[in-house]
Amino acid sequence: MVLKTKEQAKQNLEAAIAYIPERYKAGVQQADWFGPASSAQAETNYAASVQKAITGKTRQKGIQKVTNEDWKNAAIAKGAPIIGERLRSALDKYAARWGPMYDKVTSTVNGLPPKTTDFMANINNRLVPTVKAWKAAAGKT
Repeated sequence: MVLKTKEQAKQNLEAAIAYIPERYKAGVQQADWFGPASSAQAETNYAASVQKAITGKTRQKGIQKVTNEDWKNAAIAKGAPIIGERLRSALDKYAARWGPMYDKVTSTVNGLPPKTTDFMANINNRLVPTVKAWKAAAGKT
């Protein structure tokens, strides 16, 4: 049996980069994510896997394999170059989802009583209604 060297495998992958994105898009267009992901069996599998992870403390074990410095270095190396581009590409979605919530909250805030010198009255009469408005606007009441 003849095996490729690591260098040859890398060269093959590099050559494939030119056509992989189009193949990826074609595969995504043919795929049905929602059907299987929303099935009763998927929910059962998810619950069983989460319970297994909790019992085995796999989250904690995984976290303990990485130092804080490892995490910081990876976050800076991977996150810093892409975060601006990702935020920019999400601006329309942000405006469409957050904008209506903001409008509801500002409407509530504009109707609040004026600030007083009593901090508890301000908390109860201004802060609490503002937080409740955010929760309601986000559908979390």
